[in-house]
Amino acid sequence: MIGDKLTYHSAYKNITRFVISELKDRLINNSRICISVGGESGCGKTSLAYALIIDIENEIGCKGYLFHGDDYFKLPPTDNHNNRLVNIKNVGINEVKKDELDNHILDFKKGVCVIKPLVIYEENVIVTEQVNSVEFDFCIVEGTYVSALAYPDYKIFVETTYLDTRKSRIKRGRDLINDFNEQVLEIEHQIITPHYKFANVIIDKNLKIITNK
Repeated sequence: MIGDKLTYHSAYKNITRFVISELKDRLINNSRICISVGGESGCGKTSLAYALIIDIENEIGCKGYLFHGDDYFKLPPTDNHNNRLVNIKNVGINEVKKDELDNHILDFKKGVCVIKPLVIYEENVIVTEQVNSVEFDFCIVEGTYVSALAYPDYKIFVETTYLDTRKSRIKRGRDLINDFNEQVLEIEHQIITPHYKFANVIIDKNLKIITNK
């Protein structure tokens, strides 16, 4: 995903420390695991995923790769938005190549070279890039619908809603804040909310960690 600049946020340190404690043995034993971070737009899933990559690399010495769910949309960003304008019922998990992403995670875990899509936001195009999986020890996949994937080994769900993140979305400035886009987010909210049940751990809007037994 080209277009977003990732920044390390120390506010996630307690979360990354907890996740590392949960997965340390598997990481040390080269289990080639995949961690997913799911949640609504603007909830901080990309930043949390990046913080996990950095902290696991620094504390365990493993090298991680970050899969972005946005790369797996069937249409590039502007085209996808226009498709939603044609019919708002197009919003949903069917916009994403979910099975392809799942298969790429499985291939990554097997150490198979992955040829994956890559979105370039400014150009509104989807190109491809090659990931030599054997160069990495683990992966993290972040995105709106990744909690519904089959092959992540450990799932994190950020339960912060689009209403909670309105101010941060305005600050991010990537999407227009208007009635139509808010309708889109409400539809996504209805789809995503039940995904908490798939998670190993839930992060609430105050960054509190809730284990999902």
